[in-house]
Amino acid sequence: MDSMTGRAASPGIAIGPAHTLAGPSFEPSAREQGSVEEEAAAFKGAVSSVETKIWDLHAQMKERVGDEEAAIFEAHAMFVSDPEIERIALEAVESGRSAPDAVTEAFDGFAAMLAALDDPYLAARATDLVDVRDQVLAELYGVAADPLPSDPFVLLAEDVTPSQTAAIDPALLLAIVCERGSEVAHAAILARSLGIPAVVGVGDGLQDVADGTVVAVDGRAGEVVIDPSPERLAEMEQRAAAEQERRRRLSEVAAGPAITQDGKRITVAANVNGPELLDAAVASGAEGSGLVRSEFLFLGRPTAPDLDEQEAIYRRHLEAFGDDLVVIRTLDIGADKPVPYIDRSDEPNPALGLRGLRLGLAMGELLETQLRALIRASTAGRLAMMFPMVSSVAEVHQVSAMIDEIAAAEGVDRSSFQVGTMIEVPAAALAADRIAAALDFLSLGTNDLLQYVFAADRQVAEVANVPDLFDPGMLRLIQFVAESAHANDAWLGVCGEAASDPLSAAALVAAGVDELSMSPVAVAEIKDRVRSWRVSELEAALAEALGGPDGAHARGVFEPFVSG
Repeated sequence: MDSMTGRAASPGIAIGPAHTLAGPSFEPSAREQGSVEEEAAAFKGAVSSVETKIWDLHAQMKERVGDEEAAIFEAHAMFVSDPEIERIALEAVESGRSAPDAVTEAFDGFAAMLAALDDPYLAARATDLVDVRDQVLAELYGVAADPLPSDPFVLLAEDVTPSQTAAIDPALLLAIVCERGSEVAHAAILARSLGIPAVVGVGDGLQDVADGTVVAVDGRAGEVVIDPSPERLAEMEQRAAAEQERRRRLSEVAAGPAITQDGKRITVAANVNGPELLDAAVASGAEGSGLVRSEFLFLGRPTAPDLDEQEAIYRRHLEAFGDDLVVIRTLDIGADKPVPYIDRSDEPNPALGLRGLRLGLAMGELLETQLRALIRASTAGRLAMMFPMVSSVAEVHQVSAMIDEIAAAEGVDRSSFQVGTMIEVPAAALAADRIAAALDFLSLGTNDLLQYVFAADRQVAEVANVPDLFDPGMLRLIQFVAESAHANDAWLGVCGEAASDPLSAAALVAAGVDELSMSPVAVAEIKDRVRSWRVSELEAALAEALGGPDGAHARGVFEPFVSG
């Protein structure tokens, strides 16, 4: 028996025989290179064939899981027909490269750019490009997919792509386990939409598991047991029964509001990273979205989206949530997220460079187009636009003037939508009282705020544990931001990862937060937790935590609110 631990990608527990999915294998010697004209024709033919197959898969997934998840394959169709990728590939062919080599060069360049990004969700989009690349290569080499078992199985793989996930009959696919991969990759998103448990990032060793070996997967705990003992198998079966009961109970309470025992309503919203997540967010019981990351529209493409494309996408998000507020963040990129249509020099420290609103204000036309699209779309629902990487009141006033001018030109009442900013820079947190006076709301980006406050990069393993939300100084800073917002008739949300953790959520509500926005899968549980709390008791716990010596003590103070 081997027990492996990875990242929880899709909740649920499944037990069944293993089937190892071999990665694509292309043998260059199996294909003879033709003339430039023949290779160009082969490339175009393969692209056309793959595009047709992707749209067929899109139609199947639309029927199976809905429009939003099926939109993954709309993006794949855009990748395979992207004119910049085609240009690079055909230029490579004209220089004497084979069609497969040209495909690899063209797709890998864009995939490497995305894989290097600091944002895990956007970095995971590199997998989509690789997925499309391999489909085109399979066409060029005439390679067919490996046959799958006819009985239910647990899929083991180094990584799994969206097209592979979608091509498997969900009645046969019990669970997915990957050596690598990301919980925000599109394959994981599809797994959650299909209700298939999944664990990713378990490390090497899955290739050594013989097909047919019994595997138990806990997609909520991120645990995988290979060939469990009778005792361990019985334990996992009990977990499965408890998980089923837990899902039943939470599904019954997900739709209602989250109101504490002493009457304070906490808005529980969902973070949305693209249109493919909208159905899951709405179905989760989320009361709108506290963060729509608009970067998905701008990255992985050779040119910026135009006004009409942006307006259509923003309308789609607003319409999905009806009367609930949707917070759409303007473009948040920096030197760590390079895009081909923004020309700028390298920066020695991108985290402290020209990024977020700073970049938007420096490149006025890019920001102006996005603001105009948002304002035009605002008639479709309840819009709140939000700006990233704000560090001064002057920046707020500058962008507010742009909004007023565009709204007037578009004939849209400025009071019909809200305007707010991220609080993720210490300078902005310390100036929260003056910033809130000019806005409708503030939103804590706990991921960046923590790493800036503690001067510790969360991506660096040696210092990843240094940033601590429960440090008394950090809790005091959050409390100050909340008090500053409320004193100026503004509300305070949290859209960082802390919102989805029950223990952190308890501390945030105690500090005065009004809204928690998180991954859709966490919405029902956080709502359930909030309903069990009394704000008066949380505030008393916060007072004790602020008077304590460290974060460990503060955690202990809040632990009773989430135990049991």
